[in-house]
Amino acid sequence: MIDIAHEKIIIGADIVPQTSASKNPHYAVCVYDGIKEKVIDSFENVNFHKLISIIQKTQANFLATDNVYELVSSPSYLPYLCIQLSPSTKLVQVTGSPIHGFTPLTKLMRKYGLEVTGKPAPSESAKACAILANKKIGYRVEPFEDETKIVVSRSRSKGAGGWSQGRYGRLYDTSVLQVANEVETVLKEHDIDYDKHITKSKYGAKKVVFDAYSPLNQVLSIIKNKKGELCQVKIFPVNKEHVEFIPLSQEVTLKPKLKRLIVGIDPGLTVGLSILDLRGKVLKTLSLRQASRGHVIRAITKFGKPTLVCCDVYPYPSYVEKIAGNLNGKLFAPRSILTVAEKNRIARQLAIEQGIVIKDAHQRDSLAAAFSGYKKYREQFSKVDEKYLHEFDKNLRDEIKDLLVRGRSLNDSVDYIRKELEKEKKKEEKIITIEEIKDIKPEKVLEENRSLKERINLLEKQLEEEKSKNAEIFSENEELKREIDYLRDKLAQGKEKYIRGLYKEKIFLQKDSLINSLKEKNKALKDELDFYAAKIDELKRIVWLRTNENWVALKVIKKFTQEEIEKTNEIHELRPGDIVYILNTTGGGGQTAELLVKYKIKAIIGDIENLSYYAKTKFMKYQIPLIDRERVNPLRMDEIAIIEEKEIDDAIEKARKELEQIIIKEKESILENLVDEYRKERKRELGENI
Repeated sequence: MIDIAHEKIIIGADIVPQTSASKNPHYAVCVYDGIKEKVIDSFENVNFHKLISIIQKTQANFLATDNVYELVSSPSYLPYLCIQLSPSTKLVQVTGSPIHGFTPLTKLMRKYGLEVTGKPAPSESAKACAILANKKIGYRVEPFEDETKIVVSRSRSKGAGGWSQGRYGRLYDTSVLQVANEVETVLKEHDIDYDKHITKSKYGAKKVVFDAYSPLNQVLSIIKNKKGELCQVKIFPVNKEHVEFIPLSQEVTLKPKLKRLIVGIDPGLTVGLSILDLRGKVLKTLSLRQASRGHVIRAITKFGKPTLVCCDVYPYPSYVEKIAGNLNGKLFAPRSILTVAEKNRIARQLAIEQGIVIKDAHQRDSLAAAFSGYKKYREQFSKVDEKYLHEFDKNLRDEIKDLLVRGRSLNDSVDYIRKELEKEKKKEEKIITIEEIKDIKPEKVLEENRSLKERINLLEKQLEEEKSKNAEIFSENEELKREIDYLRDKLAQGKEKYIRGLYKEKIFLQKDSLINSLKEKNKALKDELDFYAAKIDELKRIVWLRTNENWVALKVIKKFTQEEIEKTNEIHELRPGDIVYILNTTGGGGQTAELLVKYKIKAIIGDIENLSYYAKTKFMKYQIPLIDRERVNPLRMDEIAIIEEKEIDDAIEKARKELEQIIIKEKESILENLVDEYRKERKRELGENI
């Protein structure tokens, strides 16, 4: 049984021959105790899921292998593999890394005293990987940043709609905000730095995203993934742009000196970022949407370390202050607020001088802030370059500039750099002890001395040759500088000419677009004019016919509703004896018919079949003729309609006769009903008397 609390567990794994990482892989596995230096358990052939189960059960410190890509079907799946491991388990590749180079496993085994006979079996390779990892041989695979995203959101969608949608939405959003506040409290209690992005809603929040600047395992130890009825919490790491291989032993590789930078930041939903060196050269401008501080910091540190962190407003935004604090950069903002015109001028100037492209206002604002910071210290920086060009290289001169920005005097800064160089030099000097002197033999010293003299003579000759070459190169360099200056002037002139040409072309295109737009409008107006001209001709014809004694005007009602009847009365004034033309006979009932009857109209034209039963009954009661529009041919233009007098008179007469027939039939029906009732009553009376 493994005592996890007191033992250092290392698992070695090697893929079994004739199996593939991309399809049903099997592995030989060795469980190794790193403290007692002995094998606890071993497995000859296990599948991937069993391997993960062993790791989680033992809570191993390391999973060691000679090739990490044997554990995943694709290099892009390495982060997913690391998530599947327990939080305490680190993935190790013992044979090397893409940056530091690779050493075959068999060679490492021989070097560190492990038994090798021919090609090792998978179980032997697995054991060797575990032992080598315990000796801190190899590289830890790190696919994640020390940053974790925590997303608090609704656990499900509200749905398409319904009576309760608003109530459910309120419950979801208040729950999301409440849980987000609980998460924030936990982060504060454990002193974890974070940024918070909230998508607000009417009742609370739809989604809250925390960028916690702490590793995944530390965050998972205090906050757990969960899914409730109303909201859910999801926690996942932030992937590095490229997987890093970090040596287990700290004796490997010194970090190269980083370039000193001036950084401009425009904070907001989209972060504008501009990076300059200490000579004012623009290295990069970019826009980062919803970028966390970690994302911005990683983008900056790709190029170096900042001396100045600039923004275009004062007091400094909290977001910028935190980034400056993380990177140990000095904050800077212009004394007066930069106007849009000033920012545009700076952007145009740098676009012409350095050929950069500014894509949006965020990049422009960050660039203006960074360039303003550079301008403030430009004279001091130039003085350092001129005065110490031959004493210090570019990196050391930049370190002097950094000290100047941080408030030191020039002499103090130079003295500090000289002292640091002296310390480095002393470290590199070899100190000979008395014991070493005693061991030195005179003959050997004379031989080494003679060899060194020959070496010095050779080097002196080479030095003279190099000096001669250097003089030639210096002369060529000066000539090239003059040529570069000339070409830069020509380029600037060409760019100005090109920009003027673009401006003229832009104006031409705008005018051409305006002309095309006006042509289209003109055509549309002409078509509209033709349409109304035809309408006017038709109206003239109707008006002329209306004035003729053989034509009768109709009052047009658009729809059989009380509102439309009142509207027609207001415009055309309904009078006794008017004939009305109802375009749409649906909608109204008995009360609507009663309103029309009050105006004592003579007849109604329309789609009689669509009239309601109660409306028909009401019109029949007052003996108002109903004429189906299929029987007549009125001429209509919008709300004006006319009909031939003879045609309407004939139609009214016919409708009246039909109405009279209906009334007679109804009266006969009523009389028959009364007679039947009387007969039934008499029969009952006679029956009672008998």
